[in-house]
Amino acid sequence: MVNSTMNAKHLGLVLRVNDLDICRLFYRDLLELGEPVFDSTFAVVFRLADKLTLTLEKSAAEYLEHASAATSLAISVPDLEAFAAKLDAGGCPLADEPVRIGIVSYRRGTDPEGNPLLVFQSDPVAEEK
Repeated sequence: MVNSTMNAKHLGLVLRVNDLDICRLFYRDLLELGEPVFDSTFAVVFRLADKLTLTLEKSAAEYLEHASAATSLAISVPDLEAFAAKLDAGGCPLADEPVRIGIVSYRRGTDPEGNPLLVFQSDPVAEEK
């Protein structure tokens, strides 16, 4: 029998960015992650859940290229169109048309540095089951 309990005490996601100030605003204000638990000139850390953080780490690279190895963040929202309008107003629009697969509609986008986002709206009826 395999024990499925994760032994790690904490899980952290790290995104390397060039413009920490712009990304701080995007994740704090547009994605509404709240105030960082750590905020400096080289890193910004947001607590996503009890043992889960997202760190924006300033990169020394002159540029960052996102291709097949890029990390995608998936974000569930109660109203996909309202959230898309908010990102559009903030200068980070999502793809025009939502795609529906099963009970989930989603739209793709990127943060200010090109890190891919997948924003989806689950069917509230299915979530209640």
